[in-house]
Amino acid sequence: MKRIVTFFLAVGLMGVPVASAQSGGNPWANQFSPGQAREAVREGKTVPLNKIFQKLKREYGGYQLGAELYSREDGTTFYEIDWMTEDGRKAHFTVDAQSGSVLERHGG
Repeated sequence: MKRIVTFFLAVGLMGVPVASAQSGGNPWANQFSPGQAREAVREGKTVPLNKIFQKLKREYGGYQLGAELYSREDGTTFYEIDWMTEDGRKAHFTVDAQSGSVLERHGG
């Protein structure tokens, strides 16, 4: 009996990383595909990433490691950006995609 329960528990947990990866670890947000992100910029709904990168580079130096665009159920959009500072420290930013304002900064 223990083997059967353990088996079903293991099988059930196999789907957990996939679900959390699809939403960037944020269960209240949906990740944009690259095409959807380009369309949102083209329609003027979001600030282009290159403008946000320029702002972060001016303020913190360094360069971008990765970036993803997400939307919440209320319609707000935000970027999750991983950044490497000039002095080699990693930072993570949450940026309002409609205004380009940094909402949160961790690390760096």
